[in-house]
Amino acid sequence: MTVGYLFDLDKTLVTYEPEVPGIFRNACAEVGVEPTPEAVDTLAPSYVETFLEFEESPYVGAARAARDAGMDIDPESFADTYVDAEIEATHVPEGVGNLLASLEHVGVVTNGYGPVQRRKLAEKGLDAHIDALVCADDVEAFKPDDAPFDAITDAVPADDYVMVGDNVNYDIRPAAERGYRTVFVGDAADAEGLADHRVSDPSDLAQMSTMMRP
Repeated sequence: MTVGYLFDLDKTLVTYEPEVPGIFRNACAEVGVEPTPEAVDTLAPSYVETFLEFEESPYVGAARAARDAGMDIDPESFADTYVDAEIEATHVPEGVGNLLASLEHVGVVTNGYGPVQRRKLAEKGLDAHIDALVCADDVEAFKPDDAPFDAITDAVPADDYVMVGDNVNYDIRPAAERGYRTVFVGDAADAEGLADHRVSDPSDLAQMSTMMRP
């Protein structure tokens, strides 16, 4: 029986140090501006609002909102600086690369922005171990919608699937409803009784290789 292994990306295959607030501060420091509280507050909702339109980079939309909130920045150049800071903050937990290399039929399905997610995989050395990547903007839909899952299973055909992710609503529940085995990454209590397996941290995924096999 052929098994396909499907992974979320952020906080599953990669972690962040610092996380978003620190990444934003680092980007601001790089261009010599002070991160105002108003800009901080608008960053995430503006990112989401822009992404939902599927017309331009959500990073540019978020940077534009930060400018409108009082920051003296050029949105497009600041977006590039922010992405650089995010890539710099991206880390692959020990053992994850070896785990992916040991598996066949590997896909990544993520709600992240395609150009940035592809750059993360390439610069962190994971793309060589992945057969296909589906991002939200590739299909103009976000997990838990069927479209990302349909696209990744079309790209990684198999008889059975294992879904590994850190979000119950976006990863675990929709995968379970499709009949996939699931591995939850994190400590959320609401994963109890839903995920087939659970690890507390992405660095523990290397220990799950035998459990994920048929």
